[in-house]
Amino acid sequence: MMVDDLYDCIVIGAGPAGLSASLFLTRYLHRTLTFHHNSPRNEYAHGVHGFLGHEGIRPDELLARGRDEVAAYGGLIVEACVNHVEKVSSEHFRVFAGPSETEQQAFVARRLLLATGLRDLTPDCPGFREFYGSTVHHCPDCDGYEVRDKRVAVLAHDQNAVGFTANLLTWTTQITLLTDGHELSTSDQAKLATLEVAIRTENIAALDGDKSAQQLQRVVFAEGAPLECDALFFNLGTELATDFHETLGCRLDPECGLVWVDDTQQTSVDGVYAAGDITPQSQLAVVAAAEGAMAAIHIHRSLIPKERQM
Repeated sequence: MMVDDLYDCIVIGAGPAGLSASLFLTRYLHRTLTFHHNSPRNEYAHGVHGFLGHEGIRPDELLARGRDEVAAYGGLIVEACVNHVEKVSSEHFRVFAGPSETEQQAFVARRLLLATGLRDLTPDCPGFREFYGSTVHHCPDCDGYEVRDKRVAVLAHDQNAVGFTANLLTWTTQITLLTDGHELSTSDQAKLATLEVAIRTENIAALDGDKSAQQLQRVVFAEGAPLECDALFFNLGTELATDFHETLGCRLDPECGLVWVDDTQQTSVDGVYAAGDITPQSQLAVVAAAEGAMAAIHIHRSLIPKERQM
């Protein structure tokens, strides 16, 4: 392997975490390669909230600006799907990327940053896509403010249903929990009764409203009267977007099932770092960007020659 073929760091994922890391790494003059697959978790969102200086910016615009900034400092961003990763040695990692496993190229780096994010498990009912990101949301921290004092439906039925629903009481008391045919425990029902949250257990048939304006107006059930509402939040779980952490041997946090990292954003595998929604922190764009920046700082420190380390 030629030295010219070796990157200081390969970043997999070009969301806020990956791009923030790439920006810092290129400013540290590290040879950095970032893979961009153009499928961010919040691609359907109408705007990013709580990101200082960028309030309400569309996700695609935020990421396009980020890619331009990284490129301006000499960072290389490649739009390609990473198919496989492997640890060659303690200082070398190989990444395979391309349109398919039979048509791909190998890249090697001294450090690896996983910023591949999560996938939300979404409702499987007619109308969902038409309203998703506008009046149907998955993140109360991101979009709760926009539904203050409005009629909100919550679709959730696992052990987090009550906590997720209670969080939305910050902004409105007009909340109805939908379980889509699932039964809640007696204790969960009692907690919701104390909070004065209504419950509908019927199976959901469709989401309906003004599709041209992306305004949800009602939830239609297989049986029973429709529920008139202004917005819907869902919490059906998430899954890690890739299994690269598993391939590399990175351990998961036992409490949340996400990729464990230490105070430097390094995983349990030396030389492999992780940032963004795949780590056990609040899943906000601004937090992901901060984690990416911190990962880059520590990756840079790990790459400083020993004779310069003080």
